[in-house]
Amino acid sequence: MSTSNTARIKLKFQWRKAHSKECYVAICDAVRLGYDTNEALSAALPQFSINRLVLALDHLLAAQMAHLNMDTLTVDNDMLIVETLAAGQVLELPLEAEQLVGNAPLLSEILLGIGVQNPAGALGLLKPKVEEMT
Repeated sequence: MSTSNTARIKLKFQWRKAHSKECYVAICDAVRLGYDTNEALSAALPQFSINRLVLALDHLLAAQMAHLNMDTLTVDNDMLIVETLAAGQVLELPLEAEQLVGNAPLLSEILLGIGVQNPAGALGLLKPKVEEMT
């Protein structure tokens, strides 16, 4: 019996803007708890400056992971998956590292496969880290 020589990698993600990660999570949690207006968010998150909240919110809106409608903010369900990935969830895949490095279409397919509806937005907030398994 022969053993398979299929290469395997570990795919991890981290926040693209590391200085904004706490603010991303705080905004998403606050909105999920009902703090969905400018005033409510700033009152619920006094530990962050208004500038920091606006910058993080701008990133979320640009990635289409948050939506503003009639002064009410909503957070896309994809953010739950994005937050889990950024928290250190590791994906073990039967690929070679070279296949993934700089391959946004393949990364998008992988994200679609785990349930992310907006992989481009997720990749706007996250950056991948590929490690070969030995």
